[in-house]
Amino acid sequence: MIEPLRTLRWSTWLGWQIESNWADVRLFLLYLVVKPVCGAMMLVCMFYAAKYAVAATRPEPLPVEYLPYLYVSNACYGLVGTVMFGMSYVVVTDRENYRMLKYIFISPAAFQAYFVGRGLARGLEGFVGGGITLAVGLMIPDVRAHLHFTPQSAAWLPVFLALGVVMLWACGMILASAVLNMSRSGMFLSEGVAGVVYFLSGVVFPLNVLPKWLQIVGQCLPTTYWLEGMRRAIAGPAPAGSPLADTPLSGYTNGELAGLLLVTTVGLVVVSQWFYRWSLRKAWRNGKLEETTGV
Repeated sequence: MIEPLRTLRWSTWLGWQIESNWADVRLFLLYLVVKPVCGAMMLVCMFYAAKYAVAATRPEPLPVEYLPYLYVSNACYGLVGTVMFGMSYVVVTDRENYRMLKYIFISPAAFQAYFVGRGLARGLEGFVGGGITLAVGLMIPDVRAHLHFTPQSAAWLPVFLALGVVMLWACGMILASAVLNMSRSGMFLSEGVAGVVYFLSGVVFPLNVLPKWLQIVGQCLPTTYWLEGMRRAIAGPAPAGSPLADTPLSGYTNGELAGLLLVTTVGLVVVSQWFYRWSLRKAWRNGKLEETTGV
């Protein structure tokens, strides 16, 4: 039990150093502020551009509650990208760039704990960036004024956050396991999955704007339930009569959302552990742990 914890500790430290490129902590913290805030402000400007474009073509104004929906979703999705896709990128960098993956595998370090630690370092980056983005959002009047925050909904925040961390770890292990048996081009797998998840999980628009069959696909993704739960916990429920209150997930209570997320997370954990062991055995037999593309 001690060895996995030691591996987790040092791999997290190593991941943080690599992500910061061994830069001064104060300089890297500035980067953590500028990067997510600029990305969020770009979405805010896009919302206002769409708002004025709609006002010029039809009398119905664009619902103002779309802005906090978009803003909170984008802040939470940063954690999805840093944890899920950061863990798979570890395989590419350590095998192709640093060429150290095989040495880590044969060392006494717990191999899976190493991936978790590197993902945790990326997750801390996403967590800090998301928190800063939400704090900056409170300075935007149209975001602050239309947050329907309640203490009852906020009580669900640690529940969804805890379930989400486990879910993202399981998804990250599945992607990392797949990349173990792929070449350098495996990095495009995580980028492709990121685009699908971003599109179908209701990050920038509710699911009801998609065709029916795509709504069904979106409801099969655990990230859809996690993002909906996080939005409700941070921004509160959608106001009555709003288009956001007429989505495929609007009929679920917070408890039902947490239950669905728990069930899908348990399934993902089981699949991720089986797939990790199978992929690792295959990669070891075929020499994929030390094979590089040379490009």
